[in-house]
Amino acid sequence: MLSIKIFFTKYKFYNFLKFNSKFIVILMDYLFSRKSKDLLITLAALLISSCSSSGGTSADPISMTVITNPVPTDQRYVFESFQKEAQTPFGAVTLSYGTSAFMPSDEFPSNDKYKIEDFGFLQVVLEGTHPGDDSNQDEVSLPGTWSPNGQWFEAKLNADDFLDLIYVGTSSGSREYVPQNLMITFLNDGQGHFEIAPELFINNSFPCVSGGTNWLNIQNNDPNKECGNAQDYTNGKLVADFNGDGLSDFYDTSILFLSNENGMLINVSKSNLPPLFFQDGHGQIFSHDAAYGDLDGDGDLDIFVPISDFTENGYKFGGQLDECISCNMQIPYTALINDGKGNFTANHKIPLYDYWVEYEQKDGYPMSQLWPTTAAIGDFDGDGYGDIAMGWFNPEIAHLYGFNTNSAGVIYLNNGENDWTQRDFIELPSNYFGSNGNANDMEAFDFNNDGFLDIIFASTTHDPYYQSRVIQFFLNNNGESFVDVTSETNTGYSTYVGGNPFSNYWVGQGKLQIVDYDHDGDLDIIDTTPRTYVLINNDGKFDWYEDFVDVDDDISLWPVEIDGKHHYDFIGSNVTCNQQSCTTNFFQVLDPPNKTLLDEILAKTDIYESAIVASLGAYSHARRFKAHNQLMYRFSGDSLIYGYKSDNASNLNFFTGRLDGITKGSFVGLYKDFFTSRFGVMITDNYSRQINQNKVFGNMFAIMQFKSATIFIEQMLRLDNLRINFGLDFDETTIDSFKEIGLIQSSTFKKNSSVSQNFFFDIGYTFKLREFSGSIELNYAQRNFITPFGFQDNHDFSFSANQRKNYFDGQISLNRGPLYFSINYLEDRSPILNMGFNYRLK
Repeated sequence: MLSIKIFFTKYKFYNFLKFNSKFIVILMDYLFSRKSKDLLITLAALLISSCSSSGGTSADPISMTVITNPVPTDQRYVFESFQKEAQTPFGAVTLSYGTSAFMPSDEFPSNDKYKIEDFGFLQVVLEGTHPGDDSNQDEVSLPGTWSPNGQWFEAKLNADDFLDLIYVGTSSGSREYVPQNLMITFLNDGQGHFEIAPELFINNSFPCVSGGTNWLNIQNNDPNKECGNAQDYTNGKLVADFNGDGLSDFYDTSILFLSNENGMLINVSKSNLPPLFFQDGHGQIFSHDAAYGDLDGDGDLDIFVPISDFTENGYKFGGQLDECISCNMQIPYTALINDGKGNFTANHKIPLYDYWVEYEQKDGYPMSQLWPTTAAIGDFDGDGYGDIAMGWFNPEIAHLYGFNTNSAGVIYLNNGENDWTQRDFIELPSNYFGSNGNANDMEAFDFNNDGFLDIIFASTTHDPYYQSRVIQFFLNNNGESFVDVTSETNTGYSTYVGGNPFSNYWVGQGKLQIVDYDHDGDLDIIDTTPRTYVLINNDGKFDWYEDFVDVDDDISLWPVEIDGKHHYDFIGSNVTCNQQSCTTNFFQVLDPPNKTLLDEILAKTDIYESAIVASLGAYSHARRFKAHNQLMYRFSGDSLIYGYKSDNASNLNFFTGRLDGITKGSFVGLYKDFFTSRFGVMITDNYSRQINQNKVFGNMFAIMQFKSATIFIEQMLRLDNLRINFGLDFDETTIDSFKEIGLIQSSTFKKNSSVSQNFFFDIGYTFKLREFSGSIELNYAQRNFITPFGFQDNHDFSFSANQRKNYFDGQISLNRGPLYFSINYLEDRSPILNMGFNYRLK
């Protein structure tokens, strides 16, 4: 006899039928106590061993991760405070360095990805006041207290595998005098914290590397002063291995610290840098930027310094006296050529536009000069020699020097003999802001992976001063020209075109850094400004990300990889002031941040485990169909199982069919009845398309294929119209390797196998109600599922599954002639109404 069900439609009835699933579960647990279950498992094992010649393996014990919230403890390295005192024209100033009082991370802002940790691991207090400064009408400083801050750099300061830190202090107030600022080193302990390391310097004393002078250069300052001979703040601080010993060194204008054989940083400025930085007649040297790279093709790191300064009146370049006591000379752009051991010689074979042109500037001056505010080194034409790129401070006059209107900058090509004056130059496209543009920073890397170095170019505006910012993408066209591809490459390029909508902080000043932010193997861009953001490389297109946390309105963060895992971490700062001093606390902005992120990481594979569990639950309906129903059908809201079951008089039955829904699959199996017991096997082949919604990692997409083999045994009891089945099934599932693709990162999970066991209990009851025949089915199951998902490229880490859950579902159905009507109840869902026709054909 053939039974055919034609499904018409489904409806949700929220109040039509409510089974008390909790009551049923309690009842089942009572009826089948631990002793009963143990007895049932023993009987099942005996029956399986008698019916099968092959051996079996038991599931591994279930492991459960328990996450607790311990009392916060101070894990910072607290050090004894020390001071740096100085006399200024306005009175004494004192810089104090120490560690703040402990404040746990839960007292600060956080989000699902980042949190603040180790607040005040360095605290800088600057006591003293200044009268202000209006030497630059665009950067007027009002009278008040000095404000300390600093720049942070990743460094390799010892032989371990963790990145360390170099802090270079800065202070803002009056340029008529700048307090002395120190360079301080920190060693990474490998556990996410930094320990101050004075032992890396002579006499355990951190050196002064800026300030201690009048930056307005009104009077001639001693070029041999303790803190270097640089004028004003610069983007040109460089941390790199200049002497080739595997450890980081430090360069700033007129300052060079190299690591020695003992791993200490030694000041070798006077011995290893050319004398141009220390000439009396040159005064303080100003360069807005500097860049390092291999200029001469010998494998070591050279430095390019686009000096934008002039000698003192009455002096020529080189320090000689000039017969014209009111005359001066421009100090040329300088390439510092490294001998491989950190000894640098000066090369000035670089085009220099040392003449002025008539052009009325916004401040009313009638003359102007083209000069660079940023630079980069790279082999842009692929000939093996380093070329020099520069970006203009004032592209409004570029056309007066032979360039295109509003040209952003220029590349000078190396002729192979370290001469950049002999070949034609390559001009960069126009500055985004046109005549109002101002080059701020630039970096060179191959962002489209075609083998040629490209350029990213950060610029701001003159008016309003430094309040806007854009990063342009200049694509290298086979080493012959550059094309502006900003709009199609940088999805968020216009975010700060109109300024900073979040606070009054300017966003024009910034520092570009090229790192692998998300550790996916390609290079991303971090722009450290008062509104730090990341451009995440997505196959040559860059997606905007800026969901960071800070203590105050600015989000000025310096990228530092602290733990080598997940995404990049950062160092942030918070400044508070009173009438006599300002205090700056530095802290970590960490990823992963907290329990929220940890929970999301640990739950990363839950959706895939749930898909497997759901499929096993759906396939369990195949064994429940009545003997007289040869066509099988069951709709469960998001899955539909249907198929054919034989009706064999020998009680050996074959069944097969399909599963449709989020997971699609096919199944085949057979079972054999032994008196009141049943033994069966089933094999399935499945395909599941999943969207893994995750707050931290965003939406992830994956296609998972898996196969399962199931052995089940059940005991059947009949009492008139009442049918009771209970038993066990054992499942082994093999999941093929699959890739999870997302915006921030992609992951490949390796092939693995899992084992699950399921205890089930079914009750069925048939009845007559007037002209209707009907049935009630209640099904309870308790499944334990273990799947150690692991990454393809990391054999040491796996996601422990913990899918242990009680399930309950039920169905009530009525039949009258061919009309079929049923209501299905599933755990955690609203009841589902099925209507159709049920024909029985002989």
